[in-house]
Amino acid sequence: MATAVKAQRAKEYDQTERDPVAKAFYHSSRWKKVRDAVYARDMATDQVTGEVLGDRKVVDHIIPLRLCTAKQALDSNNLWVLSYQTHYRKTKLEQIISQQPHGDTKLKHLDRQWWTKILKEKKQ
Repeated sequence: MATAVKAQRAKEYDQTERDPVAKAFYHSSRWKKVRDAVYARDMATDQVTGEVLGDRKVVDHIIPLRLCTAKQALDSNNLWVLSYQTHYRKTKLEQIISQQPHGDTKLKHLDRQWWTKILKEKKQ
């Protein structure tokens, strides 16, 4: 039941809130191919917590998609698998950082190692 509710919420978000450019990107065959490859590479495991995930593909852009170059958007080095919970926490932190002076510039320079450290600390 919870999975059906999450799927419905994701569908509603996609239809009502996601900007059209991002929506087109996430529905592209190129994205789906890269997403599936990253999901397999990371062995369906949250790269912060080590939690093995179900069959839902939560592949996150380390540098947020809205700040990526076209090349970075599909670069597997800028992608990792996260659980919904970890992804939610990362997204909230991204929103806080982006509101700071030069926040988007900061976000462009935060790497996987930094995010892993921060997300592990915030969890405890």
